[in-house]
Amino acid sequence: MTESPTRQPFVFELDRLAEYSDEAMLGELRRVADVAPDGPLTTRLFQRYSRVSFGTVTQRFGSWEKAMKAAGLSDRWLGSRAAKLAATKSLTDESILEALVGLSSRLERTELTWRDVSAHLPFGGDTLKKRWGSIRAAFEAAGLTSTRRGHRYSDDECFDNLLTVWTHHGRAPRFREMGQPPSRVGATPYMERFGTWKKALAAFVERVNSDLNTSSSDTTAVDVAPVVESSSAVIRESGRDTRVISLGVRFQVLNRDRFKCVLCGDSPSSNPVCVLHVDHIVPWSKGGRTNTENLRSLCNSCNIGRGNRYDD
Repeated sequence: MTESPTRQPFVFELDRLAEYSDEAMLGELRRVADVAPDGPLTTRLFQRYSRVSFGTVTQRFGSWEKAMKAAGLSDRWLGSRAAKLAATKSLTDESILEALVGLSSRLERTELTWRDVSAHLPFGGDTLKKRWGSIRAAFEAAGLTSTRRGHRYSDDECFDNLLTVWTHHGRAPRFREMGQPPSRVGATPYMERFGTWKKALAAFVERVNSDLNTSSSDTTAVDVAPVVESSSAVIRESGRDTRVISLGVRFQVLNRDRFKCVLCGDSPSSNPVCVLHVDHIVPWSKGGRTNTENLRSLCNSCNIGRGNRYDD
């Protein structure tokens, strides 16, 4: 009969100190120094691991330097910028690579960004660039990979996500809204891929207009801010047109219908659970064309209820 493994007892710890005496705060400083990465104990690291705020400590002891000295941590104190640079220079390449590997282990990720390094380690991207020529090369030397978030997503993925968020708000989304549902791609990847948020929006609009595939005399270009009425935009192919509705045509139909279901009037901007689809009025299977005149915006409920029926 095999013995069952010993179950470790559950331990619950407060995320704040039980008391705020001088000794309790100094003890917390020492505890953080033990769990934080080797090297200078910066205020940023302290804020990450501590159960008492940096402001409370400095107010009690007069300054961060005095608190560090009172806790016996003078060797972990960094004062002036020159002292910080000197301390960074004293780090060997091996110790920096070990710190990167340790950070990867703590974050439970094999990919790191320069922001991870700046937030959790006593050196930043500049140090990595000086030692290895680039941040990517430093990560590779540590056996890690860098995360260039803007290139984890294709243009199609970025634009499809932007269309989803645009439809949700019924207007061009703002930078901060890309970090909120229903967005699946944050704003930073757009900036890293396109340069700025405005350039990302401009690239989306350019893609929309190119997808319409109509002559300039037949199609009104889509602007970022106002709603634009559309004319007939047909996806032309050899023979019969395609059933697939391009991003540009989907946007044009949703934009024309004011991002609302044309049957019940439901809209994602007023009902968070509403999902809009672009639907063929005359089903494609029954000879319907893929153009804006034969397309309309339907909510999920109306679209499912309609199925493949076609009522004259």
